[in-house]
Amino acid sequence: MAVSPVVSDVAFILGRTMFAAVVGYLALGNLFDLESSIGYAESKGAPLASVTVPLGSLGLIAGALAVLVGFYPAVGVLAIVAFLTPITVIIHDFWTMEGQARQNEQIHFLKNLGLIGTALVFLSLSTSAWPLAIGVGM
Repeated sequence: MAVSPVVSDVAFILGRTMFAAVVGYLALGNLFDLESSIGYAESKGAPLASVTVPLGSLGLIAGALAVLVGFYPAVGVLAIVAFLTPITVIIHDFWTMEGQARQNEQIHFLKNLGLIGTALVFLSLSTSAWPLAIGVGM
């Protein structure tokens, strides 16, 4: 069943907005509690956590904004994927845990996989004109 172009555009705008809001919210959470975020990343063996956590979080914010407004969205998506991919494997290593900790990390692992998958869909669409987008870099 095909949907009308208006419905398609509204769905795309809502999807972009929700995706950007989630990615931005996660990044801001890291930045607002930077000490804890760095400490947790260090406890999980993340390399150079004192550098990668704040820089990665800023990259997530930039990527979220790029997708939201349609300004070089492919670059923004690649920034998001570049941060989320190693973090998903390093930080959310649920396969090494048991009980509630395993379940919590598995939820975060799957959430990140969903965000990475959504980012890749936006990457595939980054060569087309987006509704209500700046349209630079597309």
